Amino acid sequence: MIPVKWRYKRARARLDEIQEWSTPAEAYVLAVFFTEKIIRRTLVQLVIWKGRTAGDAFETVKKLKGIWAVKKTWNKYDIKGRSLEVVIGNANWGVLKDAADYRNDLVHGSGHQAQKVYRKQLPPLLAALDDIKSKLSTEYGYSGWKGMKDRAGNPI
Repeated sequence: MIPVKWRYKRARARLDEIQEWSTPAEAYVLAVFFTEKIIRRTLVQLVIWKGRTAGDAFETVKKLKGIWAVKKTWNKYDIKGRSLEVVIGNANWGVLKDAADYRNDLVHGSGHQAQKVYRKQLPPLLAALDDIKSKLSTEYGYSGWKGMKDRAGNPI
């Protein structure tokens, strides 16, 4: 796994390294997980900023099953009431939802693509990851990476 203690550049470089020595499907699953994780952690931060405790925020987000549940809930906690799709962009949402579908099929055994399909899908997913992180950082000053803060700005 990739620890949150690492700087984003190092963690992102690790994803690139994994492509070199693992199967494309394995690298793909990890990249989808990583992308969803920064989105979920950003949502936790948004829930905290709306006045919930950190424990409540983690519990709220933990109950959301799948990226579609996160998307459905996002506007309740976004500062301006926007959807996840609006915040990260339609193109990134399209890449992410397709990636989540492929990942779910692969992990749950309901479908498996050829390795070349995952190899082809990985670069757009990693580009979307970088863009999503950038957009979250720009929009909220936090991208699901390091250092959550309470409403007063104190580190959690």
